[in-house]
Amino acid sequence: MCVMVNSGVFTGDQKSSRSAAGTDNRREYRRASIVERLRIREGWIDRAERLLINQIADEVRAQPLLDIGVGGGRTAWMLRLLSADYIAVDWSPEMVETCRIEYPGVDVRECDARDLSIFGAGRFALVFFSFNGIDIVGHDDRLRVLREIYRVLKPGGLLLYSTGNKNGLRTDRRPWNVGRQRSVVRTVRFFLRFPASLPRYLRTYRNWWNRRQFAEEHGSWAIRTSSAYEFTVVAHWTMPSAEMEILSSIGFTVSDCRDNVGEQFEGDSTNAPYFYVLARKEP
Repeated sequence: MCVMVNSGVFTGDQKSSRSAAGTDNRREYRRASIVERLRIREGWIDRAERLLINQIADEVRAQPLLDIGVGGGRTAWMLRLLSADYIAVDWSPEMVETCRIEYPGVDVRECDARDLSIFGAGRFALVFFSFNGIDIVGHDDRLRVLREIYRVLKPGGLLLYSTGNKNGLRTDRRPWNVGRQRSVVRTVRFFLRFPASLPRYLRTYRNWWNRRQFAEEHGSWAIRTSSAYEFTVVAHWTMPSAEMEILSSIGFTVSDCRDNVGEQFEGDSTNAPYFYVLARKEP
């Protein structure tokens, strides 16, 4: 059963809050330490990504492909091998420069996914937005991203992306409950390493505290701090059924939904931290 999406009526202060959250996120993705972390990341991010890319590979081979949020270029190698007509974009100029250095000859451009006007309508056979990148803008901006992707896809084209699950296990983490349950050995190691780790713990608590102001709760979706990068990122989380309804309202037909380990699911039955959606632009 689908959950009705609460589009929300926001005051000017709330709109400013969402805009500020996106600005904060962009600043973090320009930070040298995060750029370096994404530069050295390689390979499939999880089993679901591998399964879904292989599932659509033959259909999109040698077709125009758009890779949004390419970061340091982790996804560039896999998609570039599928097609010579491959373009990667990112909103961080530092990420773009890093990707160009790592993958010389690849067409990498600075571009905000909320405005893909540098591309004509119906340009691409596949748009790929990996590892919850769509979730680092506010709710209304996220809808703009999906509508822009719909515009640049050709009729019958595919959208593949992952997004945070509001029904998942990691949606409302705090600095004190990150990580696995501690055994006796891990507890001893924790206390032995605590003095050296203290600056990192202090940064984590400070970041979480400062970003609480951006939190929003709207039933089928929420804006919350994410544990990524020491709680420096504010992320969007959505119920799977609400996401399906949004995509349908834009004009997409969802053909596959999988959790991060590659298992298919229906409705809101999964508690995976994030899930993948494979959707097709209706001809």
